[in-house]
Amino acid sequence: MKILEKKYLNYNVIRFWIQKPYGYTHKPGQAIELSIDKPGYELAIAPFTITNLNSDPYLELIVKINPEVNSLTYGLSVLAIGETLQITEPWDSYNYKGPGVFIVAGTGITPFLPILKELEAKDDDMLKEHVLLYGNRTREDILFYRKLKKVLGENCIHILSRSKSRNSIFGRINIDILQQYVHDLHQFFYICGPRHFETDITKQLVSMGVKRARIQTGYKF
Repeated sequence: MKILEKKYLNYNVIRFWIQKPYGYTHKPGQAIELSIDKPGYELAIAPFTITNLNSDPYLELIVKINPEVNSLTYGLSVLAIGETLQITEPWDSYNYKGPGVFIVAGTGITPFLPILKELEAKDDDMLKEHVLLYGNRTREDILFYRKLKKVLGENCIHILSRSKSRNSIFGRINIDILQQYVHDLHQFFYICGPRHFETDITKQLVSMGVKRARIQTGYKF
């Protein structure tokens, strides 16, 4: 599939719009495997979440760029519009099961963007039953700051680990923050970020009394 558009969202994250194959369907929370259709990238393949809705005539991917020259994401960053990628059929990464808490680090927000878009399109009131705990290093690392605040309002909580900013908490998502914002142990918990982040948050939720069946992660334990 050809690249239709690419745009930097911040200093190291690019949004790609790529061609959507005829008859291709996907749902919120699904991902694809992607590779670059060029010599030298035959063994380079990685998963990326589809971040737009099925009703759109393209596929949207949001990619954090690894600056190492030989990395797949660096290769993606230097591709031009019109160059081609290879993609797989979509597969389930996350399944939305009901209201709850999204607990995210960095570009881990991507699986939940189409879920929030679909909820917004269906029923704005349902969004009030969701909380987003969004951890980043600095204010500049936050993706879709205004949109997330518009959609979730006071239920969008930003936590910054390396800088202080107005309307955010300084530090990391930990047991104290979870206890402050988690008031229902029987709701659903959707966690996405680096493996160690997902492992730590899962352990902390379980220690609070959350059943593992209520927790979804990107890395399957």
